[in-house]
Amino acid sequence: MKKYGFISVFVFLLGYFFYLVSEILSLPKGVGYFYPVDDVYIHLEVAKNIADQFLFSINSNSFDPASSSILYSFFLSLLIKVFGDSSYYPLFINLTFGVLTSFYAANFVVLQYGKKFALFFIFLLQPLAMIYLSSILGMEHTIHIFLIVLFFIFYNKLASGDLKALTHLLIVVFFLGAVRFESVFFISAVIFVFVGQKKFRQGLLIGFVGFFPIIMYGLYSLLMGGLFFPNSVLVKSNFHVSDAESCIIMLKSKFLNVDYIKYLFPFSIFYLMYAFSRYRNVKLPRVLEMEALPIIILLTSYGQLMFGIMTFRYENYLMIAYLFIGVKICDFYFKTSGFSISKLFAFLFVGYSVVFGLFKMYWYHPVLYTDSKNLYYNQYKLAQFLKKYYDSETIVANDIGAITYFTNIEVLDMYGLGSTDVAKYKYKTLRGMIFRILWEN
Repeated sequence: MKKYGFISVFVFLLGYFFYLVSEILSLPKGVGYFYPVDDVYIHLEVAKNIADQFLFSINSNSFDPASSSILYSFFLSLLIKVFGDSSYYPLFINLTFGVLTSFYAANFVVLQYGKKFALFFIFLLQPLAMIYLSSILGMEHTIHIFLIVLFFIFYNKLASGDLKALTHLLIVVFFLGAVRFESVFFISAVIFVFVGQKKFRQGLLIGFVGFFPIIMYGLYSLLMGGLFFPNSVLVKSNFHVSDAESCIIMLKSKFLNVDYIKYLFPFSIFYLMYAFSRYRNVKLPRVLEMEALPIIILLTSYGQLMFGIMTFRYENYLMIAYLFIGVKICDFYFKTSGFSISKLFAFLFVGYSVVFGLFKMYWYHPVLYTDSKNLYYNQYKLAQFLKKYYDSETIVANDIGAITYFTNIEVLDMYGLGSTDVAKYKYKTLRGMIFRILWEN
């Protein structure tokens, strides 16, 4: 059975090394590898400051937490503390977790549903979940995807009566809360499902363990003079609205213009048709028990869609979950005979998933192929200039990762991501605007 896991890893490595080599060749000879996104260098600079003075900040002289991933930043800082500084740690970490994700995801499908869907899953995994993309980018998203795979594995074991799996599930949920703050949507959905199943003790444990790293960070941040949430969570939130009209405009922009919707809506219809055809005469508690994972994923999807960011790399942890659920539904239809509209739609949705996966690969190909070069000739060259003429100075900037990592400067980020004072000003301005509107109405 493990051979399908190795095939999955092989497919992942093909995509990974194709773009890795392509990006290295696109740069001047001898400069090495540069990440396509500037955010990686934010993580690296924060990690350096954690390793040097245990300060979760992009600036060494003030508390400016530009990273929203506690786990990833500490993981990098541990490597820096033990082995010294290197910009290649994110590449190594992501390659490792990309291999693990590809292997265990395929292995889970084979063990759960048999060999009949294995190759289909393997060859659709990379185009849809884009694990190779996450790994090349060097961010924490690959770890996030891996944790979702583990959650599916351990939840299925728990549902099958393996009580020891609850401990493993709690560990996974803890790391989900630590790896990305947007996991609050996922953790909240898990709590809702457990409570709906009347498993109140397990739901309470999930909530405590999942929110624990977030609360502990918030208390630390407040003690350091920051805000409860990292600056990036506050300034990047997509729910900054001040009245009903703005709320409607925001929701329209999300539900009509986001590319992610082009898959979420068809998937939602596909799942609802399946659920209605299978459970129309079944009571809700039983549905929550049988369909816990799909319900958790759908609640997470719409929660993050409304309040968070769903573009480029942020939704890949959900895409792999959709693929798991799609295989589950196809397995159900495979075992049933006769024609039905829901079965026809399932067949059409599978075809749509293939087309959508190929579209994603085509759409993001130029991003991977050109952005490393853009970062090298823009942010890195600017960093060299700043290091030569403005070393140890404070610089006002927007893209703050590479220019801080490759220099010894302090940064004032007018967007607020890397400057707590700016983030506080934006937060207080927004809060005051909402209070005035509520008071006037």
